[in-house]
Amino acid sequence: MALVAVLTTAACDGAPVGAPTAGPATSGVVSIAPTASAGPIYRAQDLELCKRTDLRPLAELSLTVARTDPKPPLGQPGASCLFEMRTKDGHQANLRVEASTPVSEQEARLLYRATAQVTVMTPAGGITGVGDEAEAFTRRSDPGFKYAEYMVRARTGNLVVKVWLAVGGASYAATETLASKALTLLKATQAAVPTV
Repeated sequence: MALVAVLTTAACDGAPVGAPTAGPATSGVVSIAPTASAGPIYRAQDLELCKRTDLRPLAELSLTVARTDPKPPLGQPGASCLFEMRTKDGHQANLRVEASTPVSEQEARLLYRATAQVTVMTPAGGITGVGDEAEAFTRRSDPGFKYAEYMVRARTGNLVVKVWLAVGGASYAATETLASKALTLLKATQAAVPTV
């Protein structure tokens, strides 16, 4: 089931996500009726996001890539890349770009909704103009430094794109700054995914 795969990948920041408790599924997951997709079918499996992701939108943050991990989304057809980075003053920063293309629009809807149900981040509202469904999440923590996170995800047909950007520092990075950069990367990733 798609929900199980999402549970293992929902915490983009590497923080553990609590295992779901036993019991009935939430109505948000099981109430989706099958629908025929009238739009294009996307396929992201062969997309090399570590190579294709243009990091120039992050230039003003002065981040240096230390390592990349192209491991695809767990349990979903698609592609992703985790960029492990450092700020100019040596703090941790991360960027994860992910494009999942389940076999149907219905499965993409399940994936999209399940992510919101398991993330530890706080909803920041819906976003218009970037897909059939789109929303953002934020989180701030203090693991010995100020760590600001922003995640935006969008679904168009059977394509679900997620961008998670997290930057550490002596003070929290402005949410507006992270949001604009994550949204730019989300749109570029959507445009890079081919149709079949």
